[in-house]
Amino acid sequence: MKHQLFLGVFILQGIFSLAVAQQHFQLNGIVLTAKGSIPVPYAHVGIPARGMGVVSNEVGAFTLNYPAAYAKDSLKVSCLGFKTYTVALSKVQQEDTLRIYLKPEVLELAEMIIKPHSDSGRAILREALKRLKKNYPTKMHQLNAFYREKVQSRDDYSFTRLMEGIVDIQDWGIDSDPQRMRIRVNEYRKSNNLAKQTLGQRAWGMMFGKDNPLYDILAQDPVRIHAHNERTIHKYPGPGKSFAHNSRRYWLGEILKSPKASVRLVDVTSYDGEQVYCLKFRFPENYGNIYINSRDYGIHHIEYNNAASYEEIILEAGIDTSSEKGKSHAEFIKHSTQNALYGGKYIGKIRVDYQKIAGKYYLSYIEWLTMGDFRKSKIHEGKTTGSYNFCSLMVNEVQPDKKEMAKVKPRQTLNRKEDTDDVRKQYNERFWRNYNVLLATPLENKVIRDLTFEESLEQQFKKNQ
Repeated sequence: MKHQLFLGVFILQGIFSLAVAQQHFQLNGIVLTAKGSIPVPYAHVGIPARGMGVVSNEVGAFTLNYPAAYAKDSLKVSCLGFKTYTVALSKVQQEDTLRIYLKPEVLELAEMIIKPHSDSGRAILREALKRLKKNYPTKMHQLNAFYREKVQSRDDYSFTRLMEGIVDIQDWGIDSDPQRMRIRVNEYRKSNNLAKQTLGQRAWGMMFGKDNPLYDILAQDPVRIHAHNERTIHKYPGPGKSFAHNSRRYWLGEILKSPKASVRLVDVTSYDGEQVYCLKFRFPENYGNIYINSRDYGIHHIEYNNAASYEEIILEAGIDTSSEKGKSHAEFIKHSTQNALYGGKYIGKIRVDYQKIAGKYYLSYIEWLTMGDFRKSKIHEGKTTGSYNFCSLMVNEVQPDKKEMAKVKPRQTLNRKEDTDDVRKQYNERFWRNYNVLLATPLENKVIRDLTFEESLEQQFKKNQ
């Protein structure tokens, strides 16, 4: 029973305006490879005619809830490198657990306008950036999404907090300032907070306010924020030691300009029957992949890793390590960097997927690993430790018609300076019971164990409403 109360990792909730009593169907399934039955993570499972869909989790599992009125529509499953699977919902809605087998798609390469050479990657990315206004929405639209945030302690890697919500995101398109976005929280629940803030952390929050991770995760979308570049100056100890740094992930354009960056065309795969370029990029402290449609140059998928080494940071900051003061500064940066790396690899990670609806690409899924607050260490008495935040946002429904959307009013808008830790909303037990399922991956079992040794999650949700 306790497990059933846990998070629906990827659940569809695009139906808040409908009456609770209206009949709905729930489709549970798993996406596998046709050969070897290997789970396919991050496959998009949806009803294209309705702009509705979910994403399979790390073990290929998904749950899709939809109104009975959609029962005559088709289900579509698509993933990079595989043939698209389409079936009538009426044929599969009675399945207890639908098993979907995806076959690899091998396309004969058409004559490429851009031949593979050292500059082809830059040329493809440059063309994709030119077409952003054509490929992505420039008018008001609304996204209904499922948000999850897990907090993990850096000293013993135990999970200390869980927060989940169903939100509406109202956006005016990529031409508009990201600060204009509005978020409305429809449903919300959270566990106890097992990590204790330090006195300094509480004072910092009171003095300078807090940033809301729900807005912050949207600010990690490289496509959405590309045209709104801001730069900040980070100062290191010592006179005149500072350097310009992007305050958000405005690096799509940066990797075309920086002489230290490389962008290479390394492969051609497919998505929904069309060729997709795979670009590999690297620039100081960062690397990853970008997948771009070869026909319209729309960006399907981005993987970004912030894997800064202390040597790169010292070099970028211009610190003179030949002096005693410089050595001291370098040692401080080395210690801080090594402590910040998650699993010894990353300071931060981003994964972003986009779906194409009615000729436009919309955000489909984004996950973000970042450094969190400093808290009191549970291992070392009197010392502090950092935390890691695992944030994910899955778009369940896209509403491109402003006449049809329930617009987010200013008084309903989530405060940008209100931490998700401070959000309070009545816990709707019936709602979560009807629409949440446990997709039991090893990581999620660890979250349950770490958070429920004193009381069940349901008790915590009720207490923290």
